[in-house]
Amino acid sequence: MRIPRPWVHNDTITNAYWGLLLIWFGLNAAWLKGDLGATVNDPLFGLGVGGLLLLLNLTRSVLRVKLSILTIGLGALLTVFYAPVVLFRVNVPFLPALLVIAGVALVIGAFRTRNFQAY
Repeated sequence: MRIPRPWVHNDTITNAYWGLLLIWFGLNAAWLKGDLGATVNDPLFGLGVGGLLLLLNLTRSVLRVKLSILTIGLGALLTVFYAPVVLFRVNVPFLPALLVIAGVALVIGAFRTRNFQAY
């Protein structure tokens, strides 16, 4: 059986979700009276970003577009660790270290792939 080609491109979906991210950032910043530092550090913002990343891949799945392991993992990480902070007011002091470790692993993984090309 032949899988039909998606009627929407991955770039279109990604651009739409970038727009949603900017809207979410703007709304959160407005709620915090324009304090961008507080916005980036706001747990509700982190939870929202995680949710948007997971919704991005749900949209890709529904529209039969290739999923992104990176955005699934990052979305799950942000959602799982920020949900207790937002819902139960529990501190997660190791979250910054976990994000740095995940970032380092991604950078190392990118350079270790055999398909690495410098443009």
